[in-house]
Amino acid sequence: MGGAETPPQFSSTIALILSCLGCVVGTGNIWRFPRIVANNAGDEGGLVFLIVWAACLLLWSIPVILIEYSTGRYARRAPVEAFALLLGKNYRWLGGWVVIVNLGITCYYSVVLGWTLYYVFYCMAHSLPGDHTAAVGVFDEMTDSAYPVLTHFVCVVLVALILSKSVATFEKVNMVVVPILLAIVLFSFVYSLTLPYASEGIKYLFKPDWSQFGEPRLWVDAISQNAWDTGAGGGLFVVYAIYMSRSRGVVRYGTLIPFANNVVSLISSITTLSTVFHVKVGVEGRNLSEVVAILKDNGKANTGLTFVWIPTLYKDMSGGRALAVFFFLSLFFAGLSSMVALMEFGVRNVEDFGVKRKFALPGLAVFIFFGGLGSALDLDVLVNQDFVWGFGLLLSGSCLVTLVILFRDSYTPPRNVCLNVLSGANRFRRLAVNEYGAGDWPLPLLWSIIIT
Repeated sequence: MGGAETPPQFSSTIALILSCLGCVVGTGNIWRFPRIVANNAGDEGGLVFLIVWAACLLLWSIPVILIEYSTGRYARRAPVEAFALLLGKNYRWLGGWVVIVNLGITCYYSVVLGWTLYYVFYCMAHSLPGDHTAAVGVFDEMTDSAYPVLTHFVCVVLVALILSKSVATFEKVNMVVVPILLAIVLFSFVYSLTLPYASEGIKYLFKPDWSQFGEPRLWVDAISQNAWDTGAGGGLFVVYAIYMSRSRGVVRYGTLIPFANNVVSLISSITTLSTVFHVKVGVEGRNLSEVVAILKDNGKANTGLTFVWIPTLYKDMSGGRALAVFFFLSLFFAGLSSMVALMEFGVRNVEDFGVKRKFALPGLAVFIFFGGLGSALDLDVLVNQDFVWGFGLLLSGSCLVTLVILFRDSYTPPRNVCLNVLSGANRFRRLAVNEYGAGDWPLPLLWSIIIT
C-alpha cells in the first residue's frame, strides 16, 4: 500500500510456511485440543464435537485468518495502526482489543510452555510413571510446586533473547523446530495405532452422541478451540503478513495452513485416546463408562491429559524414556516458536507507536512475566484465563470482521456504519486481496457472504 515502508521479508516460501505453522502449531494442538475433545465428548463418543469444530474451521477460522493475512500485507501495520489507517483513528480501539486478547493469552501460555520444559528435565532424571495414578501424581506435584514460576520466567527470558535478533531469528528457529515436531507427532501417532485396543479409542472419538448438540458449552468450546488451533482472531498473522511480499499467496496460505494445523490436532487426539483405551481397556480391563470418566479426570479441568498420557504411551517401549524426553523437548521448541510469534505481536504494536524495539521488548517481557504469575501459582487461575481469553479470541475475530465490513476505498471512517455491509467486504476482497496480490488464488464472493 502506498506510504508504508516495506519491512524485511521472509527469505523463501518454505520459511514463510514453517513460520506461519510455527506460530500456531504447538501446545494448542497437542495439549489443549485433546483435553477439550475429552471434556466435550458424550458418554457414547466425541464425533459431535468434531463436526462442530470442523464447521467452525470453514465458517469462522479460515475467513478470519484471510482477513489477518490480507490486512497485514496491505497495511504494513500491526493491528492498532492498521485499524487507524484503514478505518480512521477512532477505530484504533478495535485493534487495541486484539492486542489485549493476545497479551492475555501470552501471559498464561508461557506457563504451559514452562510445563513442557519441566517434563523434559523430569523425564531425563526419573523413570516414567508406571500407571495413571502415578502419572497424575507427577503432574499434580509439579503444579503445586514453585517450578511453574521458574520455568515461566525462563521461557519469557528465552523468547525475549530470540526476538532481540528480530524476524531473521524466528524464521531460522521455525525452519528447524516445526519439522522436528511434526516428525515426532507423526511417529507417536503411528506407534499408538499399533497398541492393542487402540481401535476402541478411535471408535469412541468418531462415534456420535447426538445429545451433545444440545450442550451450549460444546459450541463455545468448539469455536474457541478452532480459533485457538489456527490462531484465528489473535492478530498474529497480521504481523507475520507485514513481512510478506505481494507475490506471497495469502489466500493459499490462509486456506491450506489452517487445514494442516487442524490435521495435527486431530492426530494428537487420536494418539492420546488410543493410549488411554490401550491402558484402561486392554491392560486394566475397564469398561467404557469408566474410561470416559478417566478421560475427564487428569488434573484440574483436565489440564494434565497430555502430560499424563504421553509418558504412559512410551513407558513400555524400548528407549521410551529417551523418546519421552525428545517428545517434550520438541513440544517445548514448537511452543517456543508460538510464543515468539505472540510476543513479537506485542512488540510490533508498541513499535508502531514510535517506541524503540530495545525498550518495547524488555518492557513487554516484564509485563508478561508478572501477568502470568497468577497462572503459574494457581492452576485455577490458569483454567479461568484459558476460558476467558479463548472466548475473548472470538470477540477479537469479530473486531477483524468489523474492519472488513466498514472498509472503504478512502481511508476515512464511513458516514453510515449500517450502509451495505456486503459492499465493504467486497471492496476489501477486491482492493486488499485480489488486486493487491499477485499469483494467488482469487478470493471468491462466498467469502464476503460468510464474513457479513
